Formats: sequence, C-alpha cells, structure tokens
Amino acid sequence: MRPGQEHAGEIPARLTGERILVKRANVIAPTPRFRQRAVAIFHGLAAASLLLALANPRAVVAGEGGGSHYMPGTMGDFAMALIGPPGFYLRNDLLYFQGDIDAVTLGDRIYSSASQDVWVNTLKLIYLAGSGILGGRLGGALTIPIVLDAQASGTLVSPLQGSPSGNRSGIADITVSGLLNWAFGHSHVSAGLNVYVPVGAYDEDRIINLGRNYWSFDPVGTFTWLHPERGHEVSFTTGFMFNTQNGATDYSSGTEWHFDFMLSQHFSKRFAVGLEGSVLQGISDDSGPLLDRANTVLPAIGLKPLEGFRAQYFALGPAVLVTPPVFGKDVNLIAKYLVDIDHKNRFNSDYLMISLALKF
Repeated sequence: MRPGQEHAGEIPARLTGERILVKRANVIAPTPRFRQRAVAIFHGLAAASLLLALANPRAVVAGEGGGSHYMPGTMGDFAMALIGPPGFYLRNDLLYFQGDIDAVTLGDRIYSSASQDVWVNTLKLIYLAGSGILGGRLGGALTIPIVLDAQASGTLVSPLQGSPSGNRSGIADITVSGLLNWAFGHSHVSAGLNVYVPVGAYDEDRIINLGRNYWSFDPVGTFTWLHPERGHEVSFTTGFMFNTQNGATDYSSGTEWHFDFMLSQHFSKRFAVGLEGSVLQGISDDSGPLLDRANTVLPAIGLKPLEGFRAQYFALGPAVLVTPPVFGKDVNLIAKYLVDIDHKNRFNSDYLMISLALKF
C-alpha cells in the first residue's frame, strides 16, 4: 500500500488557509443543471486567465508605490478550493519580505530608488456554513494584517532632495471575504469576492505607510483537483482586482489580474510538499498628476520615465505542509518560500511565509 492510501476513498480532514480537506460525505453536491452552468462559467474564467498568461509570460501589474493589495504567497495554498465541515477556523500567517526598486512614487513624492524590509503577521477568522445557495456552501473570512516592523529608505528627487527613511508598525488594511463552494467528484470549485478596506494609517508625506488609502475589489475563482488515494493535487486561483483612487495623492492604480497555482503531492494525511507559483499582470495603466509629474522630472535628471508604471512580477518556490496532533486536535503548519523570478517597476522581493491553522 502506498503512503496516502490508508483511507482509500476518503479525503483527509486538514485545514489549509480558508479551506479544509474533508471527507467527501461532508461536501454538498450541486444539482446537475447548476453544475453544468457553474463548470461552464468557471472554465471560461480559467481559459481567459490562461490566455493572459500565455500572451505575456512575464507578469505585469500596475500599482502605486510599486505594490498593491495583492501579496504574493497569500492566496495560493494546498487544496485551496476544498473546504471542510461547518464551523469557525483560525489561521495565522507570519510573512517576511525585503527588496529594492528603482524610480518610484511613494506618498506624494518621487524617488530615484527605494528599499524596504517588512515583517507582517496576519490573523484570519473564517466561518463555513453547512448550506448555501445555488447548490453550494457559503463561507466568509475577516483578515487583519498587523505590521510588526516595516522599514523603508530612499533617494528623494522631488519636490525636495534628500535620503529620507522611516519605520512603522500597526494594523494595515483589512480584508472582508465571501465565497460559495461546490464539489464535482475529485474536483472542487469556489467563487468569491475579496474587499480590501483602507483602515491602515496613511500620510502622503511619509516614505512608508501601513495602509494604501484606497479600496480594492477582487472577484476570484478557485479550483482544486485532488485524488484521495494517490494524493496528487492541482490547484489554482485567479481574479481581477479593481482599485479606487487614492484621495490623498489623486493616484489611480490600474486594474490587476493575478493567478496563483499549487502542484503538490500528499504523501499521507499529515504530510505534503508542493510547488507554488504567483503571477500578476496589469490590464490598465496607472494615472494621476503625481505620475505625470514623475514622467517629467525623471527624464530631466537622466532617468527613465515611469510612463504607465506597469511592473512585472513572477515568483516560484517550494511549500511544505505538516499536520501534527496537538492536544487531540490537528494543527496545520505550512511553510512557503517564493523566489522572485522576474520583476520590473516592483520591489525585487522574495517572500517567506510560515502559517498555523486550526478549527475551533
């Protein structure tokens, strides 16, 4: 008997992010009519995402300050579309990243270069209902990121010149999420919406801020195929992030497309390894008077203009899942390391994330 076949026909109960691997008997199957409709819709979204990826394998994202509400490594996970029994769940993610960037706007100022070093701890409270609508099950989550330490420095070129630096800590922008989930044999599908609420402190005069000072709306689709006996898994999630204007700087970040995937092998119900990837691509330019000014100032001092400030980012790296029993309860420990493969107009950052997840 191969490892992972101890419970043939049963999917091991395991919390992974907002999703938990569970016995198939716990999953509500949709009606045949709605199943066909949901599969058609999701396949259309997946096809559009794959076409975007093939059209430009060097991922692009537009975003004020060389970033956005999307954070590599935080959406892709093991069995990301497979949810568990009704109830409350808790997840904690510790994330570290650091990196440099060339010319960029931070706040209402223009820099010829900048660097950052950030530790963030994210608390996520999840609720999964036992029923829902359209033959699926409903779920929701509240995500609260707490910046433990964020440091930044840069070379300022406008409106003044200098080498400012700073550090911040506190609550960043929170996320409110909702999802609807269906099961089709070994395949599982979720459709949902993430809303990023700008509650983090923001001051346009600072080189580093806790929040982004604008709302983001991110409709997403997620798919998982997991063979319960062999332990093979293919998962991906994709979405389009729509951003409102930053009222303090009049800067509008362009719409973003993101695609995260996980290819993994579950050797038993307590151990799995995988390869995770993160792709981002902007589908519209940034805009605003600050960007226009940067496109005038930077060439005047011999630097390249930002133009529409479309950056590119693609990351790939290993992931490990271990599920030890602690006081009679399974606790999931997840570690990931995403390596920056390609970037432009975005901080050249690798991402390290260590997570703990459990059911109440």
